[in-house]
Amino acid sequence: MKPQDDFRNGDDGDARDEDSEGEEALALEHELSLHDEEAPARALSALNALRKSRQHFDTVLVAGGVELPAHRAVLAAASPYLLEALAPPASAAPPAYRVDDVDAEALRDLIEYAYTGRLRVREPGAARRLYWAAWRLRVDAVRAHLAERLLRRLSPADCLELRALPDLAPRHLAALDAYIAQNFTEICATGALAALPLVRIEMLRETSTEGGDETAFAVADAALVWLRDQNIDVDLGELCSRTHLVYVDGAGALRDCGEMPEARGDAPELQEYRREAASRGRTPRRTAPPRASPPDAERALPALQLGARAPRGDCTVIAACRIEGATRATRALLALRGRLAAARVCWRDVAGGGVRGGPLGGARAEPDGGERRARLAHGRAALGAVALGGALLVCGGYDRARVLRAVERYDPATNEWSALPDMRGPRARFPAVALHDRVYAIGGSDGHTELDTMDVFADGKWRGEARLPLALSHAAAVAEPESGALYVIGGWAAGLSLKRVLRYAAGAWSDAPALGAGRSQCGAALWQGALWALGGCDAWHCLASTETLRLRGAGAWEPGPALPTARRSVGAAVWRHALVVAGGSDGAASLRRCEWLEPAPGPAPGPAPAWRAGPALRRPRAGPGLVALPDALYAVGGFDGKEFLSCVECLYEPGGEWTTLRGAPSPTAPPSPAPSADPAPDAQ
Repeated sequence: MKPQDDFRNGDDGDARDEDSEGEEALALEHELSLHDEEAPARALSALNALRKSRQHFDTVLVAGGVELPAHRAVLAAASPYLLEALAPPASAAPPAYRVDDVDAEALRDLIEYAYTGRLRVREPGAARRLYWAAWRLRVDAVRAHLAERLLRRLSPADCLELRALPDLAPRHLAALDAYIAQNFTEICATGALAALPLVRIEMLRETSTEGGDETAFAVADAALVWLRDQNIDVDLGELCSRTHLVYVDGAGALRDCGEMPEARGDAPELQEYRREAASRGRTPRRTAPPRASPPDAERALPALQLGARAPRGDCTVIAACRIEGATRATRALLALRGRLAAARVCWRDVAGGGVRGGPLGGARAEPDGGERRARLAHGRAALGAVALGGALLVCGGYDRARVLRAVERYDPATNEWSALPDMRGPRARFPAVALHDRVYAIGGSDGHTELDTMDVFADGKWRGEARLPLALSHAAAVAEPESGALYVIGGWAAGLSLKRVLRYAAGAWSDAPALGAGRSQCGAALWQGALWALGGCDAWHCLASTETLRLRGAGAWEPGPALPTARRSVGAAVWRHALVVAGGSDGAASLRRCEWLEPAPGPAPGPAPAWRAGPALRRPRAGPGLVALPDALYAVGGFDGKEFLSCVECLYEPGGEWTTLRGAPSPTAPPSPAPSADPAPDAQ
């Protein structure tokens, strides 16, 4: 008996598995399919409007000398008599229109939807084909529905096919790009990149030249800047047909080695590549043969071919990583004018002259010798940093593994960091401000949820104070010593970037005038009697806009001069009477950029001040602390795309250079104020 029972139980298990698979297939079909009960009524109403405006009607009925346009099919459906009376001659064939690049089954389903409002979709592959057809034919209700449903079922195996769909909404692109970047290693393991065009770039560098340790994203972004100047709109295939040799010029940009003038002692690789480039220049570009005309039965009316629509273009690095086993090779996924392409970029050492240039991205070498600024005990980003009693305090933030509660104090006189008591709990993505010998750590995130708590450091210990009216992270904060008030500006809560501004005074929170635009991850400062909100981001886009609120004025935020570069997670400080922003992220790369806003000269009103470029940071830093101390302007911590930084750099004079040295370096050449945006992914 028992073996029979075991066998029977096995049959039951198989049946349950089959039932489960059937239920999953039905659930998938239910999620992907669309039933729009109002679609047929809308279609009939549109037909009525079209005939009244004498568009797309195919018959005319005349009564009492009055002509009435109509649609033969609609009248035939309404009356059996008209069905017979309006039947076209048997010899009359309806016109045929060609629909380019659309799957026949998808077209059949869309036509069915136009009549019934029902769209049956059984699996993601069919959904993608339907999306493409709906985009071609501008059936936007279907396209929007399918995009929403497909993004609920992302996987490493099919996410690139989704990313290749045209005209996805910005929020869909942002969600896809974030997923791809987070799962890029798994995506590469599926072999999905092998189906894409591959751009191969080798960056030549003399064996005696230092470097090659740039982040994968930095290498990929430099390659993208070079690719933008190539003819990718016309011939991506030709661009992928050969390996490109490039070099890094003195400004840190990539240049094709075929453009280099000949020089004595050139490496053999350079000489051969230059000859091939010259030969390509003498060869006429091949043009595609003209497309054969379709049969007369399928010929479209002039200028009315259906589906004559091209994808919108964009150029961006979606994801990048080091190739395993090749420490100086990078694999990347690029969006090039609406098409996805893979890229393989690597360094190639050559002996001989001709390729010595600057480092990639233009980072400068520090002078030899001299004492360096001491490093933090913990590399960290999205931290709180303040000046207190001539010292620099750094609180919380996060590193690659955890949210921190540790607090460190830096003494410029001794060049030493010392540990202070930890905050009461882990906290990152929060602002810290100093007011009357007290340090306030406000809101933020503990790694799991937004916080509504405020910790205050005074007399050598941390304690809690009044909770915020809501839990939020990514806010900015400013202290106004004259009134003893704190202002918390913008932030992120419940999935939204906030316009709300909070004021804390006398132990209580109240609302201050709201921002004109919701923004999180912005910088903030008190400058010339006004609060400033600088950059940040809305739900998906980095902002270049700024806003200012005069504390003794009309009580409404007003637009300020826009930043030269849209950015979030930016450091802000007032130093030497100027408003300074440094670092941050443009949404794809951590930045070295530094900009200055100086007060307008003289008491008379004049043109609004404009930002000017300042010296670029030595390292790209997203989410740094930017703090003015009596001896220098300090940039501490942040994320450069490869690591959470523990290093500190200082600026001693507005016209100088950022340095990790304790004293200003002796200038070897006039400093260049032009900022450089080292491409490295942000830490958000």
